[in-house]
Amino acid sequence: MSFVEEKRHELLKSFEGVDGEKLCRRTVPDSWSVAEILEHLRMVETGVARLVTKRAGQARAAGLPSEKETSSVMSSFDKHAAYLDATVLKSPIMVQPRADIDINEALEGLESSREALRAAVVTADGLALGEIKHTHVVLGELDLYQWLIFVGQHESRHKKQIERTLQSIPE
Repeated sequence: MSFVEEKRHELLKSFEGVDGEKLCRRTVPDSWSVAEILEHLRMVETGVARLVTKRAGQARAAGLPSEKETSSVMSSFDKHAAYLDATVLKSPIMVQPRADIDINEALEGLESSREALRAAVVTADGLALGEIKHTHVVLGELDLYQWLIFVGQHESRHKKQIERTLQSIPE
């Protein structure tokens, strides 16, 4: 979770001190405002939290053994990270934000989704998460470790989008 927490911190710092009205402004009609980007991140993270909770519960019920591996899993997502960095994607309809989201509501939602993800990780603690798989709509089969890394990677990707958005908003 430290990677995910670090990426959240970086994300929040990227628009620290920016006026709330500016954070709700779109630069062009088909783009998202910063508030909408945050709402999208909340939706994705909430979905991952539900997924981890559900799949970990199923794995426990099925008697999945405890985690034995102690090496880092961070490099297991490298090929997906490279793909995501090089590819422009359109978000599935189920994680597209609503246009009228307020920045305070978006920030509260983001905090709530992080609390849910932390709780999901506690639920999954001790399980061999590398053995629990679920298919991502674009990336294919990921294990639960990779799903958690994805949350941080996804926020890093959208941090860059936030920075571009803020640069293109006229003063």
